[in-house]
Order: sequence, then structure tokens, then C-alpha cells
Amino acid sequence: MSTLGARLQLVRKQRGLSQAALAKAVGSRPSSINDIESGRNKSSIYLVRIAMVLNVDPTWLELGYHNPDVVLGVVGQGALLPSFDERTIVKFATDESFDSSQCEKLYRCPEKHSNAAYTTLLKHARDDLPQNSVLFIEPHCSYVNGDAVMVVFPDSRSSDLYRLVSSGNRSIIQSMDSRMDESMRSHECRLSCTDGGELMVPVSDDSSLPEAVLTGKVFFVGLPIK
Repeated sequence: MSTLGARLQLVRKQRGLSQAALAKAVGSRPSSINDIESGRNKSSIYLVRIAMVLNVDPTWLELGYHNPDVVLGVVGQGALLPSFDERTIVKFATDESFDSSQCEKLYRCPEKHSNAAYTTLLKHARDDLPQNSVLFIEPHCSYVNGDAVMVVFPDSRSSDLYRLVSSGNRSIIQSMDSRMDESMRSHECRLSCTDGGELMVPVSDDSSLPEAVLTGKVFFVGLPIK
């Protein structure tokens, strides 16, 4: 099967699960599963967890490689990654002498990543990500629309999780805080990214816009046990 959506739909039906049941098992929403199966979303931060629930190889599910009946155990596997709090994320974006080697390493990552990858604890729920989720973030990446990205605002020395939704020649980020009014969630800004990243979205050149630095995109999520 040539698409992620087709593979997901096939295995989900083989396991006798509805979209709602699968979404509940992975801590997501039925609409998220539907978006993958319909092709609206070409990837998902939940793919490894979906693969675990469906008992298939995550690589096969995402890319069509390997055997769909091979299961990868991910608990306790992978390299320990440094853990950043908000202050550290801001320093990573703004301080050229930043060194992550002194940061505490708490969580193992079962996915491939660069040596610049890090984790952070989500203090507040964002879209379908619950509070206290562990976000695994990759700074050495290509940024495209739809990515969930960690954004630093140097002027206010703050950071938060946003989604890239650029349009035309405008750099637009959208807050993932669902408590906000929809009309207030999107912001145009001057985008840049930390070393090793590549912007594949339009970049606004208006110097009056607030600066926003991308410090990586979410590539894996550890969900809290309820």
C-alpha cells in the first residue's frame, strides 16, 4: 500500500477498532485519525503510539518499509536526551555559547534523531496533547506547514508550542492553546530557526513584526499515564 492513510485504515480495521476507539487508546481525537486516513495529514506525532496500539512496526506504518507484523518495543529503549525547561529553551535560541551537556537527561527516545534533539515537559495542554506530556523535539530538521514547533520569542524571553500555518509570502504561526479564541490564535512574525534547521515555509520580511525563533519540531510524544 502506497500511503500512510491506507496502511493505517487497513490495520485498524483488521484489529476491529473504530477511529474513535483507536484515538482513545492513543490519547488523541477521532478527527486526528480520520485526517491521517483521508490523507489530509501526511504524518502525526502519535505514529509510534498508534503503531504500538495496533501491534505493527512503526517504520512500516509510516513509510511502508519492513514487515507490518514486526513489533518494536520502545519502552526503555533509545538514547537519553537532555531535558530543557522554558528558560533553557530560550537560552538555546539566543545564546551562541549554549551547551546542553550539563542538562539533566531524563527520557529515552525510541526514534531516530540528531545529537541536538532534546525533550521538554508540556506544562499546559495544547490541542490534543495533555498536560505533562513529554515532547521530543528535533532542531535539525526541515520545517513545513503543519509541523508542531517550539517557538522562542527573544523580546519577551518566552517559549511555547505552535503550529506552522504560513500562507502566501507571510510567516504565520498558530497557537495550540485551544482555550484561546480562534481569531486570536494566529500571528504573523519574522521567522528564523536555530542552526541545523531549514525553513521550507514563506518568511515575512517586515522588520516591524515580532521575531520568532524555531528551536525544533515535535517528532515524538510521551503521553502521561492516567
